[in-house]
Amino acid sequence: MKILALDIGAGTEDILLYDDEKANVENCIKMVLPSPCQIFASQVRTATSQYNDLFVKGDTIGGGPLSHALKKHVAAGLRVFMTENAAYTVRNSLDQVKETGIEIVQDCEPTNFEGETIFLEEVNIKKLHELLKHFDEPFSDIDYVAIAVQDHGVFPKEMSNRQFRINKIRERLEKNPRPETFAYLENEIPEYYPRMKSAVQASKRQLQDVQVVVMDTSPDAILGCLMDPAVKNADPILVVNAGNGHTMAAIVADGEVTAVLEHHTRLLNPQKMERTLIDFADGKLSDKQVFDDNGHGMFYLKKPPGYCRLEKIVVTGPNRKILAQTNLPVHFATPAGDVMMSGTIGLVEATKRRNALV
Repeated sequence: MKILALDIGAGTEDILLYDDEKANVENCIKMVLPSPCQIFASQVRTATSQYNDLFVKGDTIGGGPLSHALKKHVAAGLRVFMTENAAYTVRNSLDQVKETGIEIVQDCEPTNFEGETIFLEEVNIKKLHELLKHFDEPFSDIDYVAIAVQDHGVFPKEMSNRQFRINKIRERLEKNPRPETFAYLENEIPEYYPRMKSAVQASKRQLQDVQVVVMDTSPDAILGCLMDPAVKNADPILVVNAGNGHTMAAIVADGEVTAVLEHHTRLLNPQKMERTLIDFADGKLSDKQVFDDNGHGMFYLKKPPGYCRLEKIVVTGPNRKILAQTNLPVHFATPAGDVMMSGTIGLVEATKRRNALV
């Protein structure tokens, strides 16, 4: 079995070409590349410096630096035209995209357009194939493409996107509390997740016969942490993914996710991180507290175990250094011997479990 796992974050795209015929997962091909949204943001900044209007089409991809670059382009007095699908990259509300000054158009180029066209595509299977064929690595035998992207979802006007996201996470876990439930098979993705659906469509464009699994970037890292041998027999545990944008924490007991907290990393210094996680484990934190602090929120599905009863606090993510500056007894996860593979290892495990391959 061969799985191409792509964990596409705001800073990096982490890649694992998992092949169960290799003796050890450490022998599989691994790469850490710049995130596609960083590359597209650079293209926009170049167009801004050259005073070129932009027509942006293609997939819904990660925003972040790309969204900021597009807004600065408009602020410089230049025009940005985007197709609806591409515009969801900026915000999961087309009305809010229009408020930035971006003009939403149909799939064809605007009349008399003389600027630069950018095609958004973050699932870059063809480019990876072009590179790896020089190392005698075929792609024709890939069974699954497993992709992690962060998708806030298209939210109703009367609700915050932060609240919508945490509510959908809770709804999913209430149906099945095991961590692999965060992974969607290609025909399961709800309509309100345009970026996830775009990831499937992009995969099918490039590998028509492959089966696709899509997951969120925080839960895949949490599942990857559980694959660390040092964590295998610990229960209950607190797993923390300190990402570039979001920090997600989950309490896992008896193989089930019993509580989830999601906040914005930029708002969490070491002292605040420590206090928040202890209160979370002790059951002293509320959804309102987190939301009012500009986080997404939190919930308990079962009574929390209490901080003192945690057997391990397992940490991953590019901002894990924040946890290193606390007094918490943290274990930095290294599934497959590499902290940068937490997400991709989680994707591989989720693919196996969702397709009953274990």
